[in-house]
Amino acid sequence: MQTKKAFTLIELLVVIAIIGILSGLIIVSMSGAQNAAKDARVKSAMDQFRSSAEILNLTTGSYNSGTAVALTACTVASGSILPTTTAETTALCNDIVSSQSGGASELMIAATTNAWCIQKKLPTGGTWCLDSKGSVGVYTDCAAGDYTCVSD
Repeated sequence: MQTKKAFTLIELLVVIAIIGILSGLIIVSMSGAQNAAKDARVKSAMDQFRSSAEILNLTTGSYNSGTAVALTACTVASGSILPTTTAETTALCNDIVSSQSGGASELMIAATTNAWCIQKKLPTGGTWCLDSKGSVGVYTDCAAGDYTCVSD
């Protein structure tokens, strides 16, 4: 008598279960990678803001006189370190603001004629801060008097 070689129902169910478990692990690990990519995108765009601010200072002699500006959309008020007519700067601002986590975080810009500070809440948590004195990293706030990144 000939026997047919085939998989049993139990063997097929075990293989399907293993594939399901592995795909579930991959999906969970990929969501963290997406948030890390959003963080990297925000950090990169904010670093380009640093270059823009320093170029503005070199060409005009100041960072512009102004106060803190909170941006939920990139209509930049005069008095910030952002030149209002630069299409590239507006595109950078839109890129940072569009990377909001839950829609609640915003880009904060504070500047005087000789100092500036930029901060943005990251999608993975924490506040990324840059200032004209060279501070870069996760801080709690931009200090109002001297416009530097401060931590607790």
